[in-house]
Amino acid sequence: MQNFRYALPQVAVHWLAALLIGFLLVTGTFVLADMPNTAEKIGNLRIHLILGGLAGMLVITRVVMRRRLPAAPAMAGDKHAHAGHMALNLAILLMAASGMMLALQSGTLDAVFGSGVLPEDFKAFTPRKVHGLVAKITMGLIALHVAAALYHQLIVKDGLIARMTFGRK
Repeated sequence: MQNFRYALPQVAVHWLAALLIGFLLVTGTFVLADMPNTAEKIGNLRIHLILGGLAGMLVITRVVMRRRLPAAPAMAGDKHAHAGHMALNLAILLMAASGMMLALQSGTLDAVFGSGVLPEDFKAFTPRKVHGLVAKITMGLIALHVAAALYHQLIVKDGLIARMTFGRK
């Protein structure tokens, strides 16, 4: 069993990003997607845009911290884990970028932070199609990430999850 825990800032950013991304995926999929593009949607979109930008910044912060703070000792399957983390980070950054492009192309920024109006339908914009597709891919990657962590914890019993928890090293 490994005795290494990630640095406290890494753990904090990981769990904050996880909660934020989970919230964004659930609300985007089950709340925003079903709401008509009326004035009532603007407040929800404002929150989604701000938190989506924050999620993108947290992923960038995680990548920078990963490069600057000491690396964890290698574990079994580390190459697969690295590929999974890279895919997840890339998907989340693509979500943030496609969301920003959608907001710019559709005039949503002006509607949310100014006096503009929402477009009749976001699906008319290519970045919306990308955003929706990458959301589904991201959900799948998160499911794999959680399944792999649980596999390590419950089957392999190598203490992997303890590395990303708060506590003493």
